[in-house]
Amino acid sequence: MTCVFRNRYMTHPVNEGFTATIAVVLLASGTLAFSLATMSAAAAYADSVYRRELRIQAGLYADSCLETAELMAAKDYFLDGSVDLPEFFCAAMVENSFAGSAAIEATSTLGGVSAHSSAMIAI
Repeated sequence: MTCVFRNRYMTHPVNEGFTATIAVVLLASGTLAFSLATMSAAAAYADSVYRRELRIQAGLYADSCLETAELMAAKDYFLDGSVDLPEFFCAAMVENSFAGSAAIEATSTLGGVSAHSSAMIAI
């Protein structure tokens, strides 16, 4: 003799496939959450690599800006004040003492990343 326990709701046609539907929804949401987590981690890594490249490029631009400003100060004895060099995304500040020396500070900003360079030169 077999004893089968049945609930009166198990035979209702609305409940057929409910467990399978919930399982599919849970698997799909789990897969979506995993994809979102891996994509956000990949985006954060790509952003850090991009920022590192921007820091390197901004540093090179600042050095180039400084060298160009030094050359400009060496060629023009009366150069004093701010000099913008848009090709290097930078601005250089020349403080000429008119006593044979000048202090030059260059700041380059590229994509929200800044780099700074400075030097003293004899004129």
